[in-house]
Amino acid sequence: MVYRALMVMRMNPENAEQVAAAFAEHDRTTLPVEIGANRRTLFRFHDLYLHLIEADEDIMASLYRAREHPVFRKTNDRLSGLLTPYAPDWTELKDSKAEAFYTWEAD
Repeated sequence: MVYRALMVMRMNPENAEQVAAAFAEHDRTTLPVEIGANRRTLFRFHDLYLHLIEADEDIMASLYRAREHPVFRKTNDRLSGLLTPYAPDWTELKDSKAEAFYTWEAD
């Protein structure tokens, strides 16, 4: 089974290219693999930003440990003016993670 985490934030649709460029630079480093990520997909729906991360296992603890890594910090700094929290009580990364409430798989 693949682990998936879906992060939800707000983004001005005009900022999609800048956000993609920040992650493209990030993903050319070794950090995503070090964290355990296998795939990243960014979606835009009106003013919503949806960030799907796929891995072999839960990587949230690795993401938290990576927060002090220079690549993580640089990417986060670039995104800080481009993305805003969806939830008004957002304080940290886990607050943007969507909760799965139904899954279906073919036999």
